[in-house]
Amino acid sequence: MSMAPSDHHPTVPGNSGGTAAATLIDNFTEFSLRWVPDSMVFVLVLTIGVYALSLIFSNHGPMELIDDYAKGFWILLTFSMEMALLLVTGFAVADSKYVKRGIVALVDWPKTRTGMILLYIVLSAALWWCHWGIGTMASIIMGRQIALRRKDLGLDYAYITAIAYAVVVCANGPSQAAQLLVATPGHFMEKVTGVIPLTLTTFNPALLIAVGTLFVTIPIVLLWIMPNREHSKPAPDGLLQEFAAIEVESEDISKLRPAERWDRSRILQTIVAIGGLIWVARYVYAHGIGQLNLDTLNFIFLFIGLLLHGSPHSFIGSVKRAVPSTYGIIIQFPMYAGIFGMISFSGMAGVMAHWFVSFSTHATYSWIIFLYTGFVDFFVPSGGSKFVIEAPYIIPAAQQLGISPAQVVNSYTAGSLWVNLIQPFWALPTLAAFKMRFQDILPYTFVVWVLTFIVYTFTLLMFPGGL
Repeated sequence: MSMAPSDHHPTVPGNSGGTAAATLIDNFTEFSLRWVPDSMVFVLVLTIGVYALSLIFSNHGPMELIDDYAKGFWILLTFSMEMALLLVTGFAVADSKYVKRGIVALVDWPKTRTGMILLYIVLSAALWWCHWGIGTMASIIMGRQIALRRKDLGLDYAYITAIAYAVVVCANGPSQAAQLLVATPGHFMEKVTGVIPLTLTTFNPALLIAVGTLFVTIPIVLLWIMPNREHSKPAPDGLLQEFAAIEVESEDISKLRPAERWDRSRILQTIVAIGGLIWVARYVYAHGIGQLNLDTLNFIFLFIGLLLHGSPHSFIGSVKRAVPSTYGIIIQFPMYAGIFGMISFSGMAGVMAHWFVSFSTHATYSWIIFLYTGFVDFFVPSGGSKFVIEAPYIIPAAQQLGISPAQVVNSYTAGSLWVNLIQPFWALPTLAAFKMRFQDILPYTFVVWVLTFIVYTFTLLMFPGGL
């Protein structure tokens, strides 16, 4: 997963009180916000750290390692563009007025608190699984509308905010960067792993069992810890005024210039969108959904977005709002590729693979990668780009132990998503949208973090090689 968060840290008071548990949560979050810097800093630290380790443990000298860095620097240019498009196209779909209207209509449907929360969790989790960009946007839109329109249910505002983010662990679906990367022909590890279709990663039965278990148990756990009406704190009235109901844009195009009318016309864009979606239907029919990769997924969401927006004016406006979020991908991915170059071309990958093999077994390796990736991701929350520097050594180590590369990819993604629940980096866009603090949602996300650990521990130890 790869998003660029806002730098804004909301400070609206929440549910944290003066108890020992609340103090611990505040201190834990403050430590993360105080000491975990921007992802760009991590790229620089990792570059220097990998250079130093390679200088010590590999046979390449100072100038050779710089050459290795430069040699690897350009490897991810295609991947960088693919990931930037994945973010933009997913945002454009969720930002369309039809999606927003549908969400508002759904919010008005449930009659009970339980029904509302079940709908919110299940729909958000399903959309996160389909595409993390759509899931992020839709859960924010729906949560804000629940706070605004369903005050009659007496739901706690921090609890609503927590749900919008807690379902991030259900995002282990077809839009995950690592799975899509290795499913795309020409990827950077193809000589080692070959092309790994989504049938072996995203749609692996063992992973589907784990994700399916989370789909069932997360609603149960979150309903169990839902604050009752007496202890629920609604959003402040001033904040609710900002969450105005979505208005349908209307414009008198008769007063516009001809060029502006074409900008708002549905004719050309609809024709092109239908043509693109016809190709998508034929592709899925011929190859199946398990053969999707970064290129085909981007193609699908691009033309769905074009169809939903209808006019170039609406679609480009949405794209412009999404593009600022891609700055991390554009700049940092090539630098991660340089780190990959030092690890791979210097022989450091073999050294690091040997370290992992020395304390792992076939039965424990998948679970160890889950824990290792989760630990590293807490300090290096860089999403799919970090896979580029881990893959050169965790995949060869797995192959030595008889574990398939596909299982390593699944363990990597599971660990990355798991730690997001106690790390505020990826939560910042959600927190900014709801104007809440991470301290306010951590009591709820921590419970889901524990549940996720139990589910993946059981799955990875029971099925260390997948199914």
